[in-house]
Amino acid sequence: MATIRDIAKLAGVSNVTVSRVLNKDSTLSVSDETRQRIISIAEELNYKTPRNRKASGKKDLSSIKIGTVMFLTEDQEEVDTYFLSIRQGIEKECMKLGISSTNIIRMSLLSNPEMDFGDADGLIFIDRSFDFTVEQAKQVKNVVFVDYSPDVETFDSVVIDFERVTRLALEHLVSLGHSKIGYIGGFRTYGKDQREYYFERLMKEKELYNPDYIFIGGWGTPEGNRLMNEAIAKGNLPTAFFIASDPLAIGAIHALKEAGIRVPEDVAIVGFNDIAISEFTSPPLTTIRIQAEMMGRMAVTLLIDQMEGRDIPIEVTVPAKLIVRSSCGSQLASTKEVSPM
Repeated sequence: MATIRDIAKLAGVSNVTVSRVLNKDSTLSVSDETRQRIISIAEELNYKTPRNRKASGKKDLSSIKIGTVMFLTEDQEEVDTYFLSIRQGIEKECMKLGISSTNIIRMSLLSNPEMDFGDADGLIFIDRSFDFTVEQAKQVKNVVFVDYSPDVETFDSVVIDFERVTRLALEHLVSLGHSKIGYIGGFRTYGKDQREYYFERLMKEKELYNPDYIFIGGWGTPEGNRLMNEAIAKGNLPTAFFIASDPLAIGAIHALKEAGIRVPEDVAIVGFNDIAISEFTSPPLTTIRIQAEMMGRMAVTLLIDQMEGRDIPIEVTVPAKLIVRSSCGSQLASTKEVSPM
């Protein structure tokens, strides 16, 4: 496909001049001879402007089959809003592009670790499994990983900077005077969740790490309640917690209230995800805002881009923010977005 650069080279003018001529910029001061030369070369090369390409219709994607590969069961995914939002982003972007919903194939390597992906035109792997090897992914030409980047030189990936966002949460709590900071999180089949990993590492850097303050279980709100009750029963309760998901945090806050422990006066809470209800909990939840749906949408964009010929792998880091509300004891009167220190 011809590009503006190709036309500019043949016409002996700049890329900008070619772009303005082909987009019929009436404010451009250029001779009629140069203008006609650019147009003639563009016609010879069968070049179409983005507007004309859109008008002529993009490639029909309705028959493309995309496999979304999870390392959770469907029931586990429904509980974990983070991964559920990623999938919803994938499905919304496919719908936008005209890809039939019947051609979005749900797969679970947890249920079928020997799955054959040969029928799919492209695969989107969401999360990862401890015993998963990237050789399995190579069964299909077009592959994108979400929330995991196994090989940046081979595969596209869409990720979060978990180190950065964990640091945001911890530095905020430390700035409020907390030194006894606990962690509540969920178990992953591949070992430590990245939030737990970076919590441990960063707390050790600050010489504040205490393994007795770590509580790991499932991922739903009932588990948050159970794990916080476990922490309360253990005694020597931390004055603050970084909690790996908002549903877990909501369950934890409920447990504290039932025990007569005030939030944030006695225990500060920072969650993760910024699900819709987080702003309306009592107290409103300080949390890390993750653009999980955008991660899913971006994965589809990268996959289609591969199908259209790009063969250089890309890693996209989707930004996340700390949203300060009152569950962490901040004196700020309203919601505030906090940048890294």
